[in-house]
Amino acid sequence: MPLIHRLTERRRAAASFRHSFIHCTARAHMYYTHFMQDAEARRQIVEAGRRLRDRFFVASNDGNLSARLSEDRILITPTSMNKGDVTAEHLLTLDLQGRVVAGNLKPSSETKMHLAVYQARPDVQAIVHAHPPTATGFAACRIRLDQDVILPEVVFGLGKIGFAEYGTPTTDEIPNAVVKEIPDCEALLLSNHGALTVGSDVMQAYYRMEVLEMYARVRLVTRILGAPTPLTADEVGELHRVRERQGWGRKAAGIESVDPALVDLIAQIVVEIMKRKDGSA
Repeated sequence: MPLIHRLTERRRAAASFRHSFIHCTARAHMYYTHFMQDAEARRQIVEAGRRLRDRFFVASNDGNLSARLSEDRILITPTSMNKGDVTAEHLLTLDLQGRVVAGNLKPSSETKMHLAVYQARPDVQAIVHAHPPTATGFAACRIRLDQDVILPEVVFGLGKIGFAEYGTPTTDEIPNAVVKEIPDCEALLLSNHGALTVGSDVMQAYYRMEVLEMYARVRLVTRILGAPTPLTADEVGELHRVRERQGWGRKAAGIESVDPALVDLIAQIVVEIMKRKDGSA
């Protein structure tokens, strides 16, 4: 093989290794987190379920909540039960394939959606799915809430509000639609269905649902009163920077979470090994 070709292949291999190393290290960094303890996760799910019912964010047996207990275990609410009536004993432990590990009831019919989010977002520790009336109204009308921003609080509390296209409940359509949006947001509307929020624990995910519903109510009022004055792109950008500086949102995993010197050193070692391999051929 000509020298120029060998050098090109070495550079490509080193770059590929560097990218893979950063990706794997960043993913490990996200997993190196404080998973929710079983007892605390149960307590928070029960409390959040009661609040969802009391604020009429769910009716009858609507909605579902879950928490991540470990890399391969989650806790989730049962199906066919009002979330305000759920107790710690009602909750089920599942593996990431959806198999019941502990619990006597049937898990939520939207288990696939929860599992898809946990697979796509290793940093997410809890999920709340509900039908808050105003936010669900926007979802039913297929009106996005992220087209413009009128309140700083929505940026501070939610960052970006996503919008998942309609899918038939209980099928793979909803998980597939959610996975397309969830990497970049902590809250999203589910077209003709409801809303979903995530967090570092159940109560954070629940409070984000409150923020989402309040923002939807404000947007509805502005539509009744007249055209609101949205914040400019520069103003919104500054709010996102403030949010990041204050630690109110998740830190994006990537090269900044890995020591660049370590990555470069290992890449150089790989190149040297390849040189020696070529030389001995």
